[in-house]
Amino acid sequence: GTVVTQGQAFGTIESVKAVSDVYAPLAGTIAEVNTDLADSPERLNEDPYGEGWICLLEPDDADAYEALMDAAAYRALTEE
Repeated sequence: GTVVTQGQAFGTIESVKAVSDVYAPLAGTIAEVNTDLADSPERLNEDPYGEGWICLLEPDDADAYEALMDAAAYRALTEE
């Protein structure tokens, strides 16, 4: 039920060496949180597009999805 603004940090990811913020890709309301990550945080790395999801976000504007990159575009960007 938390309302987030696009670009707003709404959580953190902690590793052995660092803590990083997680930013909202869209403005909206967090509808569900993957509580299984508390017991199995490795799922973020092992299956980020499946069981490693962080939360479900109900966007304020469904058309805002069009401005986001898909997995292939993001992979291409990070491999440059």
